[in-house]
Amino acid sequence: MRTYKVKIAALIAAVVLIASSAVVAAAGKKNLVSVDWLARNLKTPNIVVLDVGAFTQYERGHIPGAVRAFGPWQTMNDEFVGFMMPKVEDLVRMLRSYGVNNNSYVILYDEGVTAQDTAKSARALWTLHALGHDKAAILDGGFAAWKQAHKHISAKPAVPMPGNFTGNLVNSKLATLEDVKKALHSSHVILLDDRLPEEDFGHEKKSYIKRYGHLPESRLWPADFMTNAGIEFSPSFLRDTAELRQMAKGVGIPSDRNIEIITYSNRGIQAALGYYVLHDLLGYRNVKLFDGSILEAAADKSVTMETNGWGYRKKM
Repeated sequence: MRTYKVKIAALIAAVVLIASSAVVAAAGKKNLVSVDWLARNLKTPNIVVLDVGAFTQYERGHIPGAVRAFGPWQTMNDEFVGFMMPKVEDLVRMLRSYGVNNNSYVILYDEGVTAQDTAKSARALWTLHALGHDKAAILDGGFAAWKQAHKHISAKPAVPMPGNFTGNLVNSKLATLEDVKKALHSSHVILLDDRLPEEDFGHEKKSYIKRYGHLPESRLWPADFMTNAGIEFSPSFLRDTAELRQMAKGVGIPSDRNIEIITYSNRGIQAALGYYVLHDLLGYRNVKLFDGSILEAAADKSVTMETNGWGYRKKM
């Protein structure tokens, strides 16, 4: 009798796994889902929805069943460089508290008003990838798109059962300062600056950044240009793939999908959107995020930074 029950339980688990896999496949681009798709699949087994926006907004209203996942997705590291990826064990503990399991399909969303909002979801997605969990997607347009579509909103906090998530650092997703220093002397690595043009040019900087400018030979593709945020009151929808591909070509990114690309910004938020667009939407296989970004690089005087010009000069 006990053996029979075990077989039945195993059969049920298999059916649930197949069903949830079919749902993921039906999502189309498994790394970018629409409001309508999420609304239809909110109660699908193994789907975990994480709200990575401001916790104050979550309290006012959120997608039903979504877990408040404000963070910490970034923290101070041992060298006292701020806004870095937390230790793996801390992230694993955090994700378990959000109800994430090893077989979870994680849907991430943010306020959805600006490209900076979308970048927060991208940072969380990159973190999952850096922990070896690729079953993750961003809700296109975030909470703003959900509200615009008049979907149901809840004020009831979700209290998930603890998950069994385990993770190990995938070094191929993360670029350190030493990796960047080596890349500065390599013709085989593309450095991509995802900040604002005036920051890249060296005319403006954030107060916490020590020096003006950009890394030598880096390409510029501002994260703000990657979504349609604000255009005719649009939520922060990702731009069409064909348009993104045209932009990538225009800023000097080769068509070779195997080329190594390191994205950076001020503190690794905008760079995460650059990572997401290149890796998840355009199919570049070897994309890394410089976790310390310019915050760390500008503080190291051995790293050259250039101003009053663009890093990448297209050969005519």
